[in-house]
Amino acid sequence: MINNLVIVENETKYVFNNKMDAVKQYLGDNYYSLNSKEKYEEILNRTQRNSMFRSIPMVDLTKGEEVEDLKNPQYLVLDETLYLLSLAKNSDIVIFEKDNADIFTKGIDKSQMPRVAGEYVRVNDCANQAIQNHIDRYKGKEDVELSQ
Repeated sequence: MINNLVIVENETKYVFNNKMDAVKQYLGDNYYSLNSKEKYEEILNRTQRNSMFRSIPMVDLTKGEEVEDLKNPQYLVLDETLYLLSLAKNSDIVIFEKDNADIFTKGIDKSQMPRVAGEYVRVNDCANQAIQNHIDRYKGKEDVELSQ
């Protein structure tokens, strides 16, 4: 088995081959069988709980809310990728990604990032950049869909 992702939460280590398996761990085994509205509601409910529990603001990008400054703690609502990256950004979990997997770090120069166990980068160290890249890709996708 290829272990492309390792996620640590409260000293418990979870090992995954892909993002889909990690999403199932954090959003439920049935997440991918939900329709778009149900997926949004699942992410929104979990994000609202995290936001209230940790007293960290929430920004719902699906409602047109804008991120003012990624350096500030905040939970972002958009999709399952941003859900996991928000957890990493706010130190709820630590995500380690195999340096050549490009699951969360696509488009990020990892050449200067320290390696863990020789082949993993700590996604939390570049979470803001990964979030911005993901938002930019999403907005680009949205613009394409709107123009059709």
